[in-house]
Amino acid sequence: MLEKNKPSPWTFLIGTVIWTWTVLGLTFFTGQNYLQFPTVLLTLTGGLGPLFISLALIKLGYWDKELDKTPFQFIHRVLNPLTLEFKWYLYVIILVLLLRITPILINNYLSNEVVFFDIGPMIFILIGVIIGGMEEIGWRAYALEGLQRKVPIILASFIIGFFWAIWHLPLFFMEGTYQSQLGVGTTAFWSFNISILVGSPIYAWLYNKSGRVAFVVVLYHALGNLSGELFISISVINLVVELVLALLLTTYSWKWMKKKVNL
Repeated sequence: MLEKNKPSPWTFLIGTVIWTWTVLGLTFFTGQNYLQFPTVLLTLTGGLGPLFISLALIKLGYWDKELDKTPFQFIHRVLNPLTLEFKWYLYVIILVLLLRITPILINNYLSNEVVFFDIGPMIFILIGVIIGGMEEIGWRAYALEGLQRKVPIILASFIIGFFWAIWHLPLFFMEGTYQSQLGVGTTAFWSFNISILVGSPIYAWLYNKSGRVAFVVVLYHALGNLSGELFISISVINLVVELVLALLLTTYSWKWMKKKVNL
């Protein structure tokens, strides 16, 4: 049963998947690349599902009024870079570079090559940075904040990771997307989806360790997508490195990661 003045993370998770699958499903009937007009309007509308659903729920009263009284206040707080201590900017940059460069160094060592960069089109970079950052307004600032009050943080992170992965599935069937190039059922397909699941605890760690400052995950997601368009990607090695890092951070912080958030 929904309770006013409290987050409704399950409504968000289910509603976001339904929204995005429905809207992106309409792109199949246009016969266009996902960036062609007017299909691009559907692409953006579907991709911003986490933002739209979270704001709608807040507007309807399903949010903690002690945090934000209106959707505008919520957005202002989440996207305000001044809420984040300077050291966390450094931590995020180091974390992103570690996750991107370590797999490349391993691959270069194994293949006796020296390759680092594989810069994608500027439009891919812009979409990745903007949409990626905006996603976190819903996934972590709204859903994680609400869900980790009901279940342990680590479990909340995996639940969100599961929904986050299936939320991406329509992209594998849309002409021109990065996901469509990976294919369905391939090794790269499974690496992509599993990496979303195992990477979700890293987001939870950043969010909670920074004092539940949502801008840290907005920054992390945006820079992660940016680096993904700048550096070469080796899916399986990337997954292993991300898994190791997630295990290290979770083990290091297990004492509080296994608990619910008490307000």
